Amino acid sequence: MTSSPDAPKKSPGARIATSLISGAASGALTLIDPARFKPCARRSLVAGSGAAYTAVVWVGSSGSEEYKPGNVLRGSLAIGLGALGAIATHYSFALDGKIHQSLLRRGIGNPRPLMAAGSGILTAALVLLEAPTRGAEPVAYDHDAGPAEREITTELRNLVDGMLNATEDFGAEQLRGQLAGAKEQYWVGPDEFTSSLSFVVPMDAVRTVPRNFTFPVHADFTTDDGHPMRVSLQVHDGVLDTLLIDVQHEQLVTANTDDDDPFESVTGWPLASEVVYTPEA
Repeated sequence: MTSSPDAPKKSPGARIATSLISGAASGALTLIDPARFKPCARRSLVAGSGAAYTAVVWVGSSGSEEYKPGNVLRGSLAIGLGALGAIATHYSFALDGKIHQSLLRRGIGNPRPLMAAGSGILTAALVLLEAPTRGAEPVAYDHDAGPAEREITTELRNLVDGMLNATEDFGAEQLRGQLAGAKEQYWVGPDEFTSSLSFVVPMDAVRTVPRNFTFPVHADFTTDDGHPMRVSLQVHDGVLDTLLIDVQHEQLVTANTDDDDPFESVTGWPLASEVVYTPEA
């Protein structure tokens, strides 16, 4: 529903410490010669690793509130990956024995310390060279959840008040009463300025007559790069409907289509002190 912040990245010191601990653990395990185990003990280790993989996959595939996989799918994944884990453990014992015998043939009387050192260095290097943790992916916004409401800022209320106070015609009194209890309707998502705002007015608000029109007082201002713009207020079914920014209509006739987009420099609503309230002729 909202963008998640970036996940914290490990500091260089923490990554080095993790790599050293991982390397030391890998080296310590390699000191143990699985060939010294009885066949039943090796089979138990293989079966135990398979069972551990199965349990991890079963628990990890429980899903979330949005999606829960069926037990048949979870069971199939758990059994399949558990079997792969058991096979990998079995062949790791076989590979360990081949390396041990190869070093013995080369005249090394006790290969285990050398194998442990190599395993520890390799594991530490892999952990250290692993890419730093990326920031968390932005959470997708659920636009299907519908619009939300929030309070209108004081600055924006002052801007609209200036338009409604410039005349007593066209239901200005009723619209001022609506504005007092109105809220802004928006879609949950990135907080980007869109040059328009939708009002939510209380259901019991007194409506204007006529019902549908553009309020005949505009708020004119000039952008930082010199484009003349206009804030207009639309009324629909007798209530405040939309506040929007557009290019002044008088400028549309002479506008050069090759010019820069005037909206590029509009990053927010102008303040009441920055506009000129202009009644329609």
